[in-house]
Amino acid sequence: MDIHVVDDETIVRTLIAEMVSGLGYQPMEFSSPEHYLKYTNSIDYTPPKMAILSDVMMPAMSGYELMYTIRKRYPHQRFIICTGTPEQATPENFACFYLVKPLRLENLKRILQAISLCNRDGPHPDTYKCTSIDDRCQFGINEWKCPRGGC
Repeated sequence: MDIHVVDDETIVRTLIAEMVSGLGYQPMEFSSPEHYLKYTNSIDYTPPKMAILSDVMMPAMSGYELMYTIRKRYPHQRFIICTGTPEQATPENFACFYLVKPLRLENLKRILQAISLCNRDGPHPDTYKCTSIDDRCQFGINEWKCPRGGC
């Protein structure tokens, strides 16, 4: 799978997965961070080829907590944080990209294209314009570093 989508709201998760699929990528859906973490502990676990796209506000564990937990085992795992409450940003735990709900298909498309290029050619945020193709300014994110070691 290319993108793992983690969102507790079924309709939102399904819509995002359909957007990802419509752009030519393979999504895999998870209803909660706990559901995703259970999957990571199974013998069937394969990290996504591109990124984990996670909501922030979920009942038992936030998307930021999920990112922190996953990165203990997979420090270079890419995350796309997606939320309707961007003021919840935590600058000590940078994601690759930030999106505000409702998602705009064009923004998601540019982000997935940048990740594809990064996979193919290696990290180079200036080339892919990683710091300018998402909604990070709405999260108050001014400083950022590539979790893949590109900057």
